Amino acid sequence: MKITPRNIWTRMLFSGALLGGLINNSAWATDADASALPLSDAGTWLKDHGVTPHIMASQFWLGNPSAGTSTNEQQSYTMLFAGADFDLEKMGAIPGGSIHFMQLWVPFSSNLEYGNNAGGLLAGDPPPYIPKVAHLLRFTYQQTLLDDRLSLEVGKSNPGQFMGFTNCNVAESCVNTVLNKTAVFGPAPYAGWGALASWHFTPQLESNVGAWRTYHAFPFTNGWERWDDDYDSGSTLWVANLARRVSWQQEAYPFNWEVLGFYNDLDYDDVYYTVNGTSKVTDSSAAVRSHHGVSGFYLTAKKAVWRRDGGAESSNPFPSAISLHGSVTQTLQSDAYTGISTLADMGVIWQGPWQSRPMDSYGLAFRWGRFTASEQRYLQDMFTAQGGNGWQVPRNEYQLSIDASFALTPELNVKLSGARTWNNTNWQYAYSSVKPENGYTFWLQATVFLDKLLGL
Repeated sequence: MKITPRNIWTRMLFSGALLGGLINNSAWATDADASALPLSDAGTWLKDHGVTPHIMASQFWLGNPSAGTSTNEQQSYTMLFAGADFDLEKMGAIPGGSIHFMQLWVPFSSNLEYGNNAGGLLAGDPPPYIPKVAHLLRFTYQQTLLDDRLSLEVGKSNPGQFMGFTNCNVAESCVNTVLNKTAVFGPAPYAGWGALASWHFTPQLESNVGAWRTYHAFPFTNGWERWDDDYDSGSTLWVANLARRVSWQQEAYPFNWEVLGFYNDLDYDDVYYTVNGTSKVTDSSAAVRSHHGVSGFYLTAKKAVWRRDGGAESSNPFPSAISLHGSVTQTLQSDAYTGISTLADMGVIWQGPWQSRPMDSYGLAFRWGRFTASEQRYLQDMFTAQGGNGWQVPRNEYQLSIDASFALTPELNVKLSGARTWNNTNWQYAYSSVKPENGYTFWLQATVFLDKLLGL
């Protein structure tokens, strides 16, 4: 089935932010007096028998005080997560085997059309669009071999759980639209059948190769599809990467990087041209050109350049430090699906500026998004066709964001991001004659780790 993204493409996010919170939270949880928590005895018993529960609640608030076609809009989401990891070796069943399960519920939401109103590629894409209440995030079997150097995993998952990580301070400040939508990773709430092989050359250097069944109409899936979804929008995604992941305890000034390539065999309509070489907006009676397959790459790196202790405290997992980061995501087709050519960011992160709050961090990031020439022409024709005039759709968008992450307690994490966008466009919703305003947007997220709060 050929997919035209204009009607079903929706404004999603969620690229591993809560997974990162889980990792950060575990470091503090070991220092807490777990025996005083209400379910600590049950939690100890479960862990001794190979079961690690995960229960979380997260609340999102978004707004666009001055950016987009309809300013001063707000959006909110309530998300509930429940799942567990099952260590089959501890259970006496399969050495090196484990099962991972996670389910998401979104019981409350408001203003699902916020992304359409906020603007284009940078201002409009972070907002989530989640029309369904329940979603399977992960249900996989993992087998480790050769002293855990080789890992094989199969089942329902999202490729973004394993590859394509952002190095920005707050993931929502740098949502990767190319990976999510063009490559069709899908944002993290959406899972498909997949198989992954991981090899650790060293404890720091790893490579992953995987294939997934992905869905272009992912907002209308729930993760429990047998193979195809209701819209017959499935395709096969191939992804491979090489990554170096180093912690503060492994290296005084960590240098983390990732190189990733992708190919998706989807069939899709051209963003602009008909078979006659005319605009599909002005020549709607002609058939639209079709294409097969989209490919690209993602490069990212982060390097620590300063730390208060000069590297003397090698056992400190959260030193006060400054790191620089950058990334670029590039599609390799001039007629790329969704019409995005390049997405790049660069920034700085200050971790633990206050010694009394070592897990707090602050970030500053600059982002650049560039459309294909055909996408720019399409957006211009659509604006004119809707009755708009006096505005030239820009090909490049720019954004400057400032963000912060606060670990208020081991069980409560708060993240916020504010951004100013220039050259805002109508990419998210082209069916409007209103010129999108440049301006400000914000994001606020509060996450409670209920499993830690209960002692599980």
